[in-house]
Amino acid sequence: MSDYEIIRLENSEEALVGHSYAFAVSENYIGLYNSNLKDYKLFNRKGKYIRSISSAGQGPDEYYIAIYDSYIDEENGRVYLLSYRANKLLVFDLEGKPLQHIPFPFPVHKGRFRINAKKKELTMMALPFIDTPFVVWRQDFEGNILQSIDAGHFVIDPGDYSNEVNESQNTALLDFSLFHWMPIMDSIYHYSEQNNVLEPVFTVKWKDENILRHIYTELSSHYFTRLVGEGASWDGSVPRYPLIIVDKNNLRGCYANLKFNMLGNIDGPSYVTFNRGYCIANMFPYELKEQLEKALSKSEKMTPEMKDKLMKLNNSLTEDDNNVLFIGKLKQ
Repeated sequence: MSDYEIIRLENSEEALVGHSYAFAVSENYIGLYNSNLKDYKLFNRKGKYIRSISSAGQGPDEYYIAIYDSYIDEENGRVYLLSYRANKLLVFDLEGKPLQHIPFPFPVHKGRFRINAKKKELTMMALPFIDTPFVVWRQDFEGNILQSIDAGHFVIDPGDYSNEVNESQNTALLDFSLFHWMPIMDSIYHYSEQNNVLEPVFTVKWKDENILRHIYTELSSHYFTRLVGEGASWDGSVPRYPLIIVDKNNLRGCYANLKFNMLGNIDGPSYVTFNRGYCIANMFPYELKEQLEKALSKSEKMTPEMKDKLMKLNNSLTEDDNNVLFIGKLKQ
């Protein structure tokens, strides 16, 4: 990471976020959302709760079940929300007021998106159920399709929401992959807008065709593969799944443990998000205190500055506080 922040969220009832793992980050704002939250919560980068935007429901400005993807376009004063099943991309200003929403030409299941505000276009990715003609497409803000990739062999039938769409957007290229609950041999693809094709760029070859559930993430110099459901260790609240990191240049890989070296090499949370150029983690205060105290118990090799930093942070936390976010800008 080129830099990082430790952000303590405001300790008020309306600001509580629980074990949220979905984030939208801009220069001055943070959006938190997942299926456990009743609404989309907007904070500033100091952790101050600003407001909630939209909510689950059947109204014209509400979403179905929960938010699946979001983007904060701070330059144009827009917050985009995409629900688990959607017939439009919800658009709000930073005050939470609904604007002109962007219609889809067909129902979108667990979609991901990239906005081009200047061209008034967006590139969409979706779980390809039998009612989804395209797995990736480009459209304008009026719902007109400009380019498309047929769902074809990607189709999931019967449609099952235990599957996921993965995209990292940590590079200039648009990456795409599917997580299959019933695992199959699959790849990370790059979508070429110029040629309108999905180009496979990375595939894990499994020994003896014993394919494990896995989630792909792309960074500028590495690929991550997180193994889901196999070999997990338990940290007392949620499982820690094995992580494989592969160098893009030589394709050498190994198992990896993510450590927060800015806090004495603590383990951090069980799940870290890498999305749209940011590394983001969310920890309950009691989790963080446990990790800090564990590190301080072996502080003989720490610098005095690091030990003092950990002690001050640990002493300032109580178990009744709201969560603590770690946000870092990824190197390109």
